[in-house]
This record gives sequence, structure tokens and C-alpha cells, in this order.
Amino acid sequence: MIRNIFRFTFSVFFWICAAIGLSLIVLLLSLYLGHKSFLKTSTQPIKQNSVLTVTLKGTYTDHVQSKGLGALLGKSASLYDLTRSIYAASEDERIKGLLLKIENPNLGKAQLQELRDALLSFKASGKLSWCYTETFGESSSGTDLYYLATACDQIWLQPLGTVNLVGINIEVPFGKESLDKLDIHPEIVQRKEYKSFIESFTREGFSKEGREAQQAIADSFLEQFVDGIAKERALNHEHVRDLIQSGPHLNRDAIKEKLVDQVNYRQNLEPTLKEKLGSHIQFVSLKNYLSTLPEEKTSGDKVALIFGEGIIQQNGKKTALGDLFISSSEAYNTFLSAAKDPHVKVIVYRINSPGGSPVASEAVYSVIKYIKDEFHKPVIISMGDAAASGGYWASVGGTKIIAQPATLTGSIGAFGGKYVISGLLEKLGVKVDSVSTSENATMYSFVHSFTPHQWQKMNALMDDVYDTFTERVAEGRGLSREQVERVARGRVWTGEQAHALGLVDQLGGLHLAIDIARQETGLKPSAGVEVFPKEKSIFEDIASLYGQEDESLQNVGVMEAILMPIRKILAFCAFVCSSNMIKVSM
Repeated sequence: MIRNIFRFTFSVFFWICAAIGLSLIVLLLSLYLGHKSFLKTSTQPIKQNSVLTVTLKGTYTDHVQSKGLGALLGKSASLYDLTRSIYAASEDERIKGLLLKIENPNLGKAQLQELRDALLSFKASGKLSWCYTETFGESSSGTDLYYLATACDQIWLQPLGTVNLVGINIEVPFGKESLDKLDIHPEIVQRKEYKSFIESFTREGFSKEGREAQQAIADSFLEQFVDGIAKERALNHEHVRDLIQSGPHLNRDAIKEKLVDQVNYRQNLEPTLKEKLGSHIQFVSLKNYLSTLPEEKTSGDKVALIFGEGIIQQNGKKTALGDLFISSSEAYNTFLSAAKDPHVKVIVYRINSPGGSPVASEAVYSVIKYIKDEFHKPVIISMGDAAASGGYWASVGGTKIIAQPATLTGSIGAFGGKYVISGLLEKLGVKVDSVSTSENATMYSFVHSFTPHQWQKMNALMDDVYDTFTERVAEGRGLSREQVERVARGRVWTGEQAHALGLVDQLGGLHLAIDIARQETGLKPSAGVEVFPKEKSIFEDIASLYGQEDESLQNVGVMEAILMPIRKILAFCAFVCSSNMIKVSM
């Protein structure tokens, strides 16, 4: 009886998998037969007297490597594509204006500044721009998004909307008490007192140093926002500070204080734009406009652009699902590929990372140094929302470092250790026994505390990482070890603070870094930019989902793309149906 139940279950499972496989075949064949038309957005030619419409919502990554399967999965939001479209529109005679619609996007502070720079460039071209939103924050702070909106000529707010201009608040959870209740004990070594990340697990509130650093970051952010708002809204700095102190503001107060220009509904905006720019204007979406831009020139002398985003680690392959991490081995191959191209004269490395493995960070740093020393090609670093810890470690290998004023920078320090969970396991009735061959075999065990000798080893390891990190910074930034020590000790700075301390060369975004790269090598302002590695086809995307190595993805065709998942499914079904792991007898 039980044997029949299992046989029936496996049979049903097998046919379900077979049906999925057949569906994949049909889908992939349809993509193969018409994938160009299927994936390509239907576009209309851009007419004279057009208004570019930009709608901000969701999360934006710096770059989307794949526009094949990734586009089908909705992973096409790219800050790079967004900003380069706005810069292009500022010089496009067909585009007469820009309409920015803010729908609660998730943007970091440096990302806001990257986008704001593009909007200010559009404004400086003499073209008009409008921003529309229903509210700047609903039961949340709207300070960041209002700061962005001030880059437009006109700000419209829906009736009942508010301007939640309330300033900067940084909240950090501290879980020591929870860990104590669970009988979990962190055993962590930090270098040095400002390396406050671990405090979330070891304290019940900020240390003196942690509070000092976080307050300085909040104050720097606020000063940047006040400067930007005051300049673009033609308001006095102190008055802007008072407005932030007294926020949030109802729409009638926002009008009175000149924070917004119009309180009105969205449907009334289009007639206003037509009245201002002419009744024949056409509204063109960002997606449509981007698809009509000419491909960036990749022939002749050019700039190579490489993106690194996420935690830094030693291994891992990116897939079409858009995993955000920096693999040191993948970075090595990408840098070498760009450096060996005779037409690449300079590399721009866009890094957005909170850090990660010291070993992997050193590997990325070393390949950047290698490109400079052996290929004699400059590497300009553009730091995104963050280039902290290992992100900054890798950056100091570059020729020049460009950062936004709000970029989280530095955190020149290290920490390491483990959580001992033996107390929790004992409460759950789990017993762990072990055998060892040497005293330090238990060093990385989560059920054994560090012995005095192991604590000594861990401290020596952290000292080595910290000393190497500060040495790399001193060499890369032309500072003495004493100068580095004064700005190190694990402390995080904003890009504005880091610039004043000599950790950053210039303030600005990715497009400024590309301009500087051209200047560094004498390239023409019109010299092309090529993104490395090259964009993946849809079939390479599918292959990447099934763990294929990069080398095997170069010439993946439709049959390989179809057969890879089918083979996986059939192999798994065969394993389940023939497995001797489960035997039922009566």
C-alpha cells in the first residue's frame, strides 16, 4: 500500500516536471524565433517639441548587465541609463522640456545626487522642467525626495499632499538583549573603536565613538540638503533650516513658504505644459526615449566602464536574476578583458559596496594596480552610494577617486569573529559532539568558544588586515601612516568629509568620472564608452541560471539554452524515481 502511494507520488511529480519542461521548450522556441521583436520595446520616433517624462518608482541599481531575460523579469531599472538619457535630452533639440513624476522610489542619498546632477544639467541647458508628486512623504520623511525635486524649475503637489521636510534621522537596531535571551554569544574582534557595525550585536545602544560618527554623517547630509534647497529655491540658508526644524508642512504652508509652486491635480499638468510649450508637444516616456538613443560608439579609442555593486566576495557568478555582489574572480577577468582591448585607453570603475571579504577586496585592489602598472592605463574610480570598508580598499588602487558628497566613504578598519550558539542548541534539545585533531581545529566552530590561544590568533589576524588596509590607503592616497591613522580607526565619512580629509580627489558622479577619464588620456569629449563585460544575450542569461561557467556562455545557442533546464529536470526526476535512498517494506 505505502509502496503504491510513493510510486503514484513520484509518477505525478515526474509528469509535472515533464509538463514544465515542455512549457520551457515552447517558450524558448518562441523567444528564439522572434526574440528580437519580442524583447524590443515598440518605439515611436521622437518628434520635435517633445517632453521627456521620467517616472521614479521602485529600486534602482547602478547598472543592469542583462537586457534579455532580465528585461522580461522586470529588472531593467538602471541609474546609469536613467541619467545618461537625461543628459542626452538636455542636448537634444527635439526635447523641449522634462516632466519628473515621483512615485515613492527607493533611492540612496548619493543616488539622489547622481540623478539631481543630471536634472540640474537639463535645467542649465535652458529647457524647462517640472516635478509632480502626490506627497513628499506620507507618514514618512520626504526630505530626500524634496531635495531631489528642487532640481526642477517647477514643483507641483497634489491637494492634501504634504511636504514632510523634517531633516535626517538615522536609526540603528541593537540586538544584544535578544541574543542574550536566545543564549547566543558574539565573539568578535574589531579594528578599531569606530568600527561600529558589530555594536548592533554586542551593545544595547551607541558607543561614544559610534554616536559621534553617526551624528557627523547626519549633520553632513543635512548641510548638503540645506545648501541644495536654498540655492535652487532662492531661499536663505537659515530660513531653510528653520523650515526643516518646523516641518512637516501642509500644502498651503508649502505654497506660502515657496517650497512648492502649485497645488493641483496631475490631470491639470498636461494642459499647463501645452500652454507653456505649445499645443503640439508630444510626451515621450524614458523607456521609449532610451530605446531611440544611438548605440554608444565602441569603435576607435574609448573608455571602458566597469560596474561593481554589492558585497565583495571571492566567488560567485551573476545570473539574470540580478544578484548584487562583487566577485573578485569575475572582476579580475573583466578588468583584464578591458585592459587587453587596444582601443581602451582608460577604465572607469563604478563601485557601490559596503565591503566584504578582505581577501577578495585585496584581489580587486591588486588587479586595478596591475592594470595601471603593467598596461599603463589609468583607472578612474567613481564611488556610488557607498564605498566603505572593502569597497574603499579596492578604490585606493585607482588613479583618481570621484565621490558624491553623500557617498559613505572609508570605514578603514576590520572586524571578525563568530557567534557561539551552543546555549541556544541546548535549549532546543540539540546535542553536538565532535572529535578534533588539534587545539585550533575548533576555532571556527559555532558551538565552541574561542580558547585564549584562539583569541590571540584572531587578534593577530585582525591586526594584519588593519595594517595592510592602512598601508594600501597610505600608498594609494599619498599619505603618511600617521595621517591615515587619524582618519581610519574604522570610521565612516561622507564623501564631502572624505574629500576634505584627502580620501577623495573630487566630488561628483559617474558622468563626471567619465569626463575626467577622457581628459586624463587626451581623448576627445565625443570618445565612446563601452561597458564591460558585454551585455548578455537571452540564451546566455538562461544558461547562467543553470550554473554554467562564463567560458561556456560565449556561444550559447537556442538548443543549448533549451536543453540545459530540460536535462536538469529529467536528471532530477530520474534520480528521484530510481533512488534507493527510500525503501518501504511491509
